[in-house]
Amino acid sequence: MKSIPAYGALLVGLLSVLAQVITYTLRFERLNTESPFADYIFFFLSGTIGGFILIFFLNRQPTRKGRWIVLIVFLLIAPISLFLMLGGGLFGPWGLLILPQIPWLLFTWLGSLLGRFLSGTAA
Repeated sequence: MKSIPAYGALLVGLLSVLAQVITYTLRFERLNTESPFADYIFFFLSGTIGGFILIFFLNRQPTRKGRWIVLIVFLLIAPISLFLMLGGGLFGPWGLLILPQIPWLLFTWLGSLLGRFLSGTAA
């Protein structure tokens, strides 16, 4: 299968920032104008790291069915990762960058195994 380029991870980073803005707006019914720009940079970086995780496991799938399974699992766990991204901010920049990667990495890996198993290409 054709490989997915690494710059696709930037899209996940942008979507992470958008998700954080939407979450704040829904929670407080206004835009967060007091937040420093650096917060959004860290949300973007954290989402981009998650995007690299997604692309890594997508590119390891030999079938289209396996890729869909990996993508679905990644999207299903994304709300928990986004919640941990917000909570990780309490631990500073490293918490914000590392904490959300744990569920993304773990569950995307499990989705990759499931995709290989259901596609009949389990090694």
